[in-house]
Amino acid sequence: MYRIILLSSRIAKTIEIDKLKILDFYYVYPTELLDIKKPVGFKKYEKFLKREKNKYDRINNPKRIFYKMNSIQFQAMKILVAYGYLDSESFENGIVKVTEKSFGEEFQIMVEKSVELNTNLITLLAGPIADIDLYGHLGLKERTGLIEFRYDTI
Repeated sequence: MYRIILLSSRIAKTIEIDKLKILDFYYVYPTELLDIKKPVGFKKYEKFLKREKNKYDRINNPKRIFYKMNSIQFQAMKILVAYGYLDSESFENGIVKVTEKSFGEEFQIMVEKSVELNTNLITLLAGPIADIDLYGHLGLKERTGLIEFRYDTI
């Protein structure tokens, strides 16, 4: 739930559920971003990701790991909807929208510390990567290969 809150609070607009799941995956495995079809302006972040790379951080089958994370991510979002932190009507329509309900001061401080520790990664995920359309040719689904995109209606 923590990562979902952190990422959704950093994105200024509403976001599709599948896009948030993809962003969460790359928050956990940032070096996997090196394997996507890169958007314009990605080069400056590539340097940061290469520094973080080590042989223990790589995964053999990202699509399978993403699939295993899927149910946990969805349950976390449903809990946040149940507690009123995410808008339920938007969530039913496949969109994540943060409500005005406060998380508490201690929690906000923890989120801010996390952002300070991972500034480059969060800036990349909440900025250029989140701005990529989810659907269609060169959409986030196609660029990452984590979710099937061929049968999307555009």
